[in-house]
Amino acid sequence: MRVLVLDLTHGGDVLALAYSRRGDEVTAIDVYRTTSPAFRTDLGAKGVQVLEASPHENYDLGVAPIHCPDRLFGPAQCARRITHHQAAGELALFRHPVVEVTGARGKTTTCHMLARILADQGRKVLLLTSGGLSIVEAERTTVLKEKVSIAPPTLVTLAEEGHDADIGVFEVSLGGTGTAAVSVVTTIGDDYAIAGNTRRAFDGKVQMVRSARGMVVFPEEERALWAPYVDPAATALTFGAGGDVEASLSDIELGASARLTVAAGREASMASLQPNYLAPSYLTAFGAAAAAALALGVTAEEIATSFGRFQGATGRVEVTVENGRAMVREHNPGVSAASIDWNLGSIDAYGCRDIGVVVDPVNAKVCEKLDLAAVREAAEGHPAVTGLYLLAPKGWSGPHDGFEIISSIEDVGRNHAVTMWCTKEGYL
Repeated sequence: MRVLVLDLTHGGDVLALAYSRRGDEVTAIDVYRTTSPAFRTDLGAKGVQVLEASPHENYDLGVAPIHCPDRLFGPAQCARRITHHQAAGELALFRHPVVEVTGARGKTTTCHMLARILADQGRKVLLLTSGGLSIVEAERTTVLKEKVSIAPPTLVTLAEEGHDADIGVFEVSLGGTGTAAVSVVTTIGDDYAIAGNTRRAFDGKVQMVRSARGMVVFPEEERALWAPYVDPAATALTFGAGGDVEASLSDIELGASARLTVAAGREASMASLQPNYLAPSYLTAFGAAAAAALALGVTAEEIATSFGRFQGATGRVEVTVENGRAMVREHNPGVSAASIDWNLGSIDAYGCRDIGVVVDPVNAKVCEKLDLAAVREAAEGHPAVTGLYLLAPKGWSGPHDGFEIISSIEDVGRNHAVTMWCTKEGYL
């Protein structure tokens, strides 16, 4: 079979090599021209032809990411076209069950929570998130890799590596591959434009629902959006108010234990949460993880017990309180105006009235890509925000209307009752 694979920046090389190993004639297109000569030479030595633009030829199969504009296929004619997600679903053969999680918000935390629940049940969990690759067990977590892409081709690599695990819990960008026993959409969030404004984020995420053949989990409030795409072979399970699974909080106080209730049908269980993270911002993840765990046979009581032990996801709204002042720390690639708005809404639930927001891009390139005007607009929607700061990276000078430039977080921490420090690591 003649196969044309587009985009070597987001895992196309993994797919190209997988097709080549099975005996296909493969041409890979470096559409963004980001690869090195050595990289292209190495692919060539392994049987993959690498070009910078699609040739005027016929192919049996064309493969491109959902976010890649169709125009990049150029004059090439493909009898069948599929996305990287679909290709990964056809190529990745796991020896254990898999859970896939996608969504605009809460997917990393959902994965961490679900992994903890399953590990507490004695399962050895292979966990993939934007924070890395780990093996999670009841008594320990072993980090295998700290920086791993969550683009769908990574699942092909994981399947080939054959990790010793009972189940996989995988965060997947934009959509699903169809390999999962349980497929989870945390939320649609901002349905932003992709593929050069020719598609929407919905077009990626809906792949998760369409490809599901087992259990598919999504918010009850988005039932009308996702239900029409559920395959007859799949079973839908919803979370949130009025859904099959509901998670609710009470007795919340910043830096103190909140009480969580998990209800599923006639069964309801309660847990006291650890005080070191911002519980209201985790509410979507609580519901999504609980629904996925129930789909895997875990009881509400067992889920609540695990939630009570959960220490929060590293880098996700960690809370520390010292001398009466609180620091809320967000440190991940997903920091954006939308995430800052979401977290400020969660802090509002505590009744805080003096919040300083620090935006901390790790370098000048990230700062240029971060929409500071949108961040300012989000902050202005929360009257409790009394200061907006930019921890400007070295070598950057640009527009920062509404932001006070600072050189150290220490400049802010002593001035506000609550400081929300948001560090955007970069892009995975």
